[in-house]
Amino acid sequence: MKLVKSLALGSAAAFVALSGAQAADLPGAEPVEYVKVCDAYGAGFFYIPGSETCLQIGGFARLDFSAGEVSRTIAGTKPNNNTGFRARARLWFDARTDTEYGTLRTYIRAQFQRQSGGNNAVAQSDINGDDALFDKAFVQFAGLTAGLTDSFWDFKPYATFANPYVSDRTLALIGYTVEFAPGFSASIAIEDGTARRAIATTPGQPGFVTPNYNEQKYPDIVGNLRVQQGWGEAQLSGFAHNITTEQTGGVPAVLTNRDTAWGYGGMVGVKINLPALAKGDYIWGSAGYSSGSLSYLGFGTSGDEVQGIANTQNIERANRLVDFEVGAGGKIRKTEAYAFNLGLLHYWDPKWRSSVQGSYIDVNVKSAGNDWAAYTLTGNLIWSPVKKLDIGAEVNYVKVTKRSSTYNLRDTDEVIGRFRVQRDF
Repeated sequence: MKLVKSLALGSAAAFVALSGAQAADLPGAEPVEYVKVCDAYGAGFFYIPGSETCLQIGGFARLDFSAGEVSRTIAGTKPNNNTGFRARARLWFDARTDTEYGTLRTYIRAQFQRQSGGNNAVAQSDINGDDALFDKAFVQFAGLTAGLTDSFWDFKPYATFANPYVSDRTLALIGYTVEFAPGFSASIAIEDGTARRAIATTPGQPGFVTPNYNEQKYPDIVGNLRVQQGWGEAQLSGFAHNITTEQTGGVPAVLTNRDTAWGYGGMVGVKINLPALAKGDYIWGSAGYSSGSLSYLGFGTSGDEVQGIANTQNIERANRLVDFEVGAGGKIRKTEAYAFNLGLLHYWDPKWRSSVQGSYIDVNVKSAGNDWAAYTLTGNLIWSPVKKLDIGAEVNYVKVTKRSSTYNLRDTDEVIGRFRVQRDF
């Protein structure tokens, strides 16, 4: 038996050697170039064959199911569905090359989505049901960032499914970052102000059409100071947002008044790691102020989303969401708002984690009776049976503590539940 095994192994070795020699002798044969791991930028990168560029490919697939109370109007109608679904997929490519000026980076992220649960109890997917988003595409080089990416204002380390009262936007911008020391930086950017607009209204102005934003005269100016160390991270942000509007009256319409103003605001955010509790634990909080652009606090435009899926159980949106109003003489009167958030993420063990979060917003609209305020309390539990697979449930309580005169719902609070399954790769 040993002799048979020896003969078989010897024959196999001779065959492999002969095959290799014959392949090497073939005219025009090219050497095979295998993909190599690139460890210069972290896990998951590999060299693109034939280049010095490292590439990472990633993404996720996710399903959310949302269910909760539905607030009826004073007239008794039901403006929203009780339940809604959202299926979302993301795919991104992160390419980096080392140069004499530092890392040259190109990042592209696409997002595809289908959702239901819009207004008027529709059975089919709502108007945004089939959605492919050009979500991110930017270049970074020697401190420069140019393209479609996160606003330089944003600070969002929250771990809940529902957004707290913070901005979570991608928009077009050109920015520059200076790093003073490892982990300490300052940034300035010009950003697309049209992505931050909430509709404006003119209460009590008979004979005038409702004004809105006119041309974008200047882009938004956004800056931040940031520190990121082993203990956590902190950021101070500020913005300036240009508003231009006009009033017309008569038939045919004639320009009667025109005004321009600058909105502005600031935010401070802090995240503190808590390894003494468990690996991965942290507490975070933020406080923000806005005058003239509610989007910077997470409200007011189609890209902002706080609670619920589509318009399902989104009680805050029944209130006045305007960046400004126009008073007598066409003068702009900016809406002011304050927002506060506090949250905690805790790992019970490597496979189970929870987050709790509280948020509060107070919106001051200039016309009498249209101020409003609300708070939310959120908690979830997430199970990760295998790496990069999350199965979790979340409960979100929303309470409106001060109504605007345009608020026409019977109830001032809602309980929203959400179930999520997500696989990252």
